[in-house]
Amino acid sequence: MRQLAAPLCFLLCIGLQPARAADSTDAAPARSQPKWELGAGLSVFSLPDYRGADHQTTATLPFPYAIYRGEIIKADRSGVRGMLFDSERLDLELSLSGGVPVKSKDNAVRQGMPDLDPTLEIGPQAIVRLLGKASDETRLDLRLPLRQVITSGGEGQGLTFTPALNLSITPPAGWHIGTQIGLYAGTRQYHRFLYAVDSQYATANRPAYQAQSGYGGWQMTGSLSRRFDKLWLGGFVRLSSVKGAVFDNSPLVARKTNVSAGIGIAWVFAQSDERVISNDDD
Repeated sequence: MRQLAAPLCFLLCIGLQPARAADSTDAAPARSQPKWELGAGLSVFSLPDYRGADHQTTATLPFPYAIYRGEIIKADRSGVRGMLFDSERLDLELSLSGGVPVKSKDNAVRQGMPDLDPTLEIGPQAIVRLLGKASDETRLDLRLPLRQVITSGGEGQGLTFTPALNLSITPPAGWHIGTQIGLYAGTRQYHRFLYAVDSQYATANRPAYQAQSGYGGWQMTGSLSRRFDKLWLGGFVRLSSVKGAVFDNSPLVARKTNVSAGIGIAWVFAQSDERVISNDDD
């Protein structure tokens, strides 16, 4: 289904999970910032129904801008997360992702099949800092999220594991640049949710198919964002491939590569009087 890794970041005013990150001898000092900030914005994005789909949807949606700089719960460019463990080289977080609904009538290879419900993905994520500290301008991280997939109806749909290298460059004043490249893997249940064809939905052009667990392809994302006082701007481009995936011979896979993109703009209209010392980026 359409992955929310991109739109979800717009909903949280963040351009696709880029981290902060220059040389550790030139770390940017922590500074006093509002504990929370609120705003609203507008985004335009184009996404495939799911990785491997040939139907693309372009939409314009409003989104809330929300930053919270708590000691345990944080909402910023890296998403909404609970800090379970934090050290100089290793973080352990509770991370979120998800997917939006897919109407099968709009997708040629899925016509006659049930629609796909929206999903929430939740689980722990380990972040290993390979280069730089949390306060540095340039940082390279290894991200290891393991998430349970749950539909809007409360049904579990397996697990995903999406390890990725994340490079982030954040000058003291200027555009934040983020790049990420990573792999997909999923359980049989998750791949079946997206790519299986049960016998009752088989046709002459869509044979029955049962997906397996394992490798699910790769993706590469680039993002750009900047905060101008009360104004936030951001955008991303993502290339995703399912070539060589365990399900790439599914009749529901109509193309091996997909491109997603989006831009967003937000206005910050409220912030707390309480301030905290933080090196988090806006």
